[in-house]
Amino acid sequence: MELFVVLLIIGAAVTHATWNGIAKVSKNILALMWWSTVLGTLGYGVWLTTILGIYLSPGSRIPFLISTIFETGYFVTLVKGYSLGDLSLVYPISRGSAPIFAVLLGAAVLAESLPIIGYAGILLMVFGVFVASQPVEQSKFRFGLSSIVRDRAVGWALASGVFIAVYSITDKVAVVATNPLVYNWWVFAGNAILWAPFVWRRHHFNANLDELKNNWRSIIIVAVLSVAAYALALTALQLTSASYVVAGRGLSVIIGACIGSFMLKERFGTVRIIGATLMVAGLALIAFS
Repeated sequence: MELFVVLLIIGAAVTHATWNGIAKVSKNILALMWWSTVLGTLGYGVWLTTILGIYLSPGSRIPFLISTIFETGYFVTLVKGYSLGDLSLVYPISRGSAPIFAVLLGAAVLAESLPIIGYAGILLMVFGVFVASQPVEQSKFRFGLSSIVRDRAVGWALASGVFIAVYSITDKVAVVATNPLVYNWWVFAGNAILWAPFVWRRHHFNANLDELKNNWRSIIIVAVLSVAAYALALTALQLTSASYVVAGRGLSVIIGACIGSFMLKERFGTVRIIGATLMVAGLALIAFS
């Protein structure tokens, strides 16, 4: 990959992991993510209309609809995972498993393929996901497959990885016809609409308003970071393989593991950082293959 594309992907990874760390400590993750998406849509839209406009090309419309649906699945499964597990557990598995699913989907849908060393990187990532997914039980670290199956947070994280892989593939198709900066706005607008029914259930109404009132600074920060992260990723998608972009963005897994371990003081962060490091090693093999 060219250096410019690598920098785009690294920037997307850093901003994405950072806003997830901010969201994880919120008392109402659902509301924070929705308000951030709405504010990001409005603010980004105002800026975009003065620069490029917001016209979505016909060739991007069906991929956009598919992507928005799977973005909603990602939103629901990620929030559910965060409600059950640590950031250093859920985030690395969510982002780290996505490249594995993306390679399979990329081969099936876009006829993309990797060199042998690239597939070796994927295998290393699989092992990294396995290590990072080992759950904590009664203050003891247990290493094995059966415990992974029983851990619901791991299951939701893996489900979100599937959704990430699918919407990454459809986004790759969409940005062929539409400028990625314009398409980015449509994704955020679509998410603001489709996420609303999950957020604005009747018994959540007051809590959602309280989140905006009491946590507006974090909401603004997450809005800026999430818009930037997706804009960088979409631009990279226009320039290189979808498998490479999803794999490269997986660099965020080690950042997320570090945030959970050192900033949020989560247990067994060291083991999860090791797992995340294995994933990054796999990503390096893919990037240089």
